[in-house]
Amino acid sequence: MNNTNWKVSVTTFNCGKEFPVENSKAIVKQLLFPYDDGISRLELQDVYVLGFQELVPIWQGSFPAVNRDLISGITNTAIECLNEKVTAIQGNEQYSCLGVNSLGAITIIVLYNNNALKVKGDILKRNGKCGWFSTHLKGGTLLSFQMARNGEENWERFSYICVHLNANEGVNNRNQRIGDYKRIMSEVCDSEIAKSDHFFFLGDLNFRVTSTYDPATDYSSTTTLRRLLENYEELNLLRKREDEPLCKGFQELEIKFPPTFKFKLFEKETYNTKRIPSWCDRILYKRYAMPTLAQEGIYHSVPRSNALLFSDHQPVNLTVRLPRSTGIAGPLSLNIEKYHLAWSSSLIGQIGDGVIGYCGWLITKNAHYWILGSVLLYLLLKIL
Repeated sequence: MNNTNWKVSVTTFNCGKEFPVENSKAIVKQLLFPYDDGISRLELQDVYVLGFQELVPIWQGSFPAVNRDLISGITNTAIECLNEKVTAIQGNEQYSCLGVNSLGAITIIVLYNNNALKVKGDILKRNGKCGWFSTHLKGGTLLSFQMARNGEENWERFSYICVHLNANEGVNNRNQRIGDYKRIMSEVCDSEIAKSDHFFFLGDLNFRVTSTYDPATDYSSTTTLRRLLENYEELNLLRKREDEPLCKGFQELEIKFPPTFKFKLFEKETYNTKRIPSWCDRILYKRYAMPTLAQEGIYHSVPRSNALLFSDHQPVNLTVRLPRSTGIAGPLSLNIEKYHLAWSSSLIGQIGDGVIGYCGWLITKNAHYWILGSVLLYLLLKIL
């Protein structure tokens, strides 16, 4: 394969409303280098993408300023980890942050080799909310930019959307996820974004396995995985529908790993049977216009090392080589369905975000007990 192809690593991780800062470097290294055995030579990528969901408690997502130091710390740690590898392996490359965007507890961070690549103009950042009452409880955050190799003027657009869709099992929740997908794509995409040369849709999509859970299920069996994925996995079934297939224009490499949700906290391989084990964490990317422009990649769950056991999700990584634009055929344009929103949705969402934030903060500080006690004391004094 032509060595000028784009080398991209994308990782998605639902942190379960907590990110242990004291163990930040171990966590970030595992997300960036999931296949590094410490022995073989590690190939560095052109672009690294880290997508997080539930990075912070729900209420804290209402206050971007509060989360800024955490996100900045994760970003700086990722740059440090990458440049340590560069120094150890090659010594002639330098990684830096291309862009960061957040919505509530959802964050996407893009890092790139700035010695080999260049970015053109402004980086587009957009957000789409689809939580209750148009709040940030669920939604997606977009980063889109034009990139070329140094010494070239062949600019190609990359777009990444990191999302967290509606949760829980059942048909109603599945249908809400379908609506969430359409709403996010409608809110953050325009005709330019839809025609991106390279487009990734990643995150906790929350689609579930609909079969009854059997504790004796052998997830190490390829036959078992194929049976579940082909017959009972919601997203795969929705994408194969003849009428209105979901995520039209996207593709996904074959899943060969066990479900990534829901694990018992601080246990490596034990599922929490309150939920049917499912492939909630996914990475899709846009099909290319020319079928001959094949891409090579690996699509695996990130090993649940000790550093990652604080979450009930297992991270997922896609490391892939993408074809360069030939200019012969323009990029395919994604089908973006327009989602109708009431004129008041934005205002209601802002109010809702504030209510969630301040109520959560009061509960966290146990202020509700003081408020209730003050009210009871006032009533008692009035009676006496």
